[in-house]
Amino acid sequence: MADILVADDTPSIRNTLSILLAEEGHTVRLAANGEEALAEYAKCRPDMLLLDIMMPKKNGYRVLKQIRQNDPALPIIFLSAKGAPADVAMGLNLGSDDYLPKPFDRNVLVSRIRAVFRRTRGTAPAAVSPVPPPVPDRALAATGDFKIGPYRVDVKRFALVDAKGREEALSFREIQVLRRLAEHPGEVISRDSLLNEFWGGGVGGNTRTVDQYVMKVRRKLGRAADCIETIHGVGYRYIAPSTP
Repeated sequence: MADILVADDTPSIRNTLSILLAEEGHTVRLAANGEEALAEYAKCRPDMLLLDIMMPKKNGYRVLKQIRQNDPALPIIFLSAKGAPADVAMGLNLGSDDYLPKPFDRNVLVSRIRAVFRRTRGTAPAAVSPVPPPVPDRALAATGDFKIGPYRVDVKRFALVDAKGREEALSFREIQVLRRLAEHPGEVISRDSLLNEFWGGGVGGNTRTVDQYVMKVRRKLGRAADCIETIHGVGYRYIAPSTP
């Protein structure tokens, strides 16, 4: 599941997309104009941006151009009432990963989102090294790799790596949460502290967001998921594997 930023100046569309994406298990951030979209992006780089074009303050074209200057790999899908072939071509040529004219079918949108993620986060053939995603926070890369259960987290490649070198993609926020737990084995880390540290309390004080991210990383840990223990009503604790 992903952290998706929705930028659209129409409240009903923001509300509809928020509900739809939440039903798909995604964490949703909202922006009502171009400047808010850039501010949300700068605060916490999302995994994807759904971007309207005709917005106040800064239109979608300007938002995309500004982001693309430093982040060529962020998945961006234009959602716009400008549906003429020339408009679609312009949006794609400017650097969007897809373009969906309004009104759109919800099932088509969900399929397009999944398709873009497959292209941008898919596993490369074994003979080819996957292209590492951009590092949105230099401090994260500087801290180096770390262990979580039987896995190694490769922060430059944004990947969970097993003993055989097989990789599972991780988001920026998933790495932050895993590192916080791994660096304090045996210590109970509250949901509130994780929320305040990595989201700045900017998701309405909703600790459910933290639970969603822990759920996602547990799925990726597979059989080793038990190394993250739930402390009901409080938070989580990392149980480091015992050494022989």
